[in-house]
Amino acid sequence: MAATARRVPGTAPKVPWYRRRDARQTVFLYFAYLVFALWILGPIYFTVQSSFATPGELTARPPHWIPENFTLDNYASVFGSATDKSGQYTSEQGGRMWSALLNSLLVGTFVAISNLFIGGLAGYAYSRYRFRGSRAGYFFLLAMRVVPGIAIIVPFFALFRTIGLINSPWALVAAYNLFTLPLSIWLLKSYFDHLPREIEEAAFVDGAGRLRTIFLIVAPLARPGLVATGLLVFLEAWSEFFYAVVLTNNLTVPPLLASYQSLQTFTWNTLAAATVISLIPPVLLAVIFQRYIVSGLSTGAVK
Repeated sequence: MAATARRVPGTAPKVPWYRRRDARQTVFLYFAYLVFALWILGPIYFTVQSSFATPGELTARPPHWIPENFTLDNYASVFGSATDKSGQYTSEQGGRMWSALLNSLLVGTFVAISNLFIGGLAGYAYSRYRFRGSRAGYFFLLAMRVVPGIAIIVPFFALFRTIGLINSPWALVAAYNLFTLPLSIWLLKSYFDHLPREIEEAAFVDGAGRLRTIFLIVAPLARPGLVATGLLVFLEAWSEFFYAVVLTNNLTVPPLLASYQSLQTFTWNTLAAATVISLIPPVLLAVIFQRYIVSGLSTGAVK
């Protein structure tokens, strides 16, 4: 048996070589943090300041990093209240933003709720039960996550057209559940794996059934994981573009933003204002549920 090195009293403990960091490494690390922050926050700042600027300021030389002619006309144009000299709306999409926001909120909420209910029960079953084919079925569900959306859009379009769901939010709810459920099952199963089973066994001893134990005991304990999963699913449904373009006529926010660019006209300032508006709901949700997101992902998803 190798002898254990003893530290002489009064001396500092020896730091392993892989944990040592000199001044050059520290400077490089903070420089990398700064570059990464600029890479992420730079486009957001440019979009926000463009939304308050006039079209002429975008081509100014030198560039205006802070708008000199501060205006809210771009936001008014997004909601269809700004007019040009002819009395027409300056944006062809004016007035459609409210309905697009409501449809995106509706789709994202229903997708998140259905994912938490179905994915929660499925994740709990995969976590607590072992049956023939359970492992193969679990990996098959995860494999569905890597199937490209374009491979199944044609059957979806034919099915929804037959049953009359084309150009409706419910077509998106059904389609989004297909590729978000594997993510929910994976995250929630990982979270349930780290919950103590002794609490459930105590509930069974007290006479509680399986469903009552799940909804009254397991669900409150798994609240951080449920909130984190629901928010991730909501954000994915909120920002999905391909299915929304094919199955609907710009009912949600992403395809509506794409429609601001056309062969005839393209006003970046109006698009920037619409983009800022579309960022507000997901950012607010992330800020409100930040504590649950960090706790849920660190406890379940990354362990």
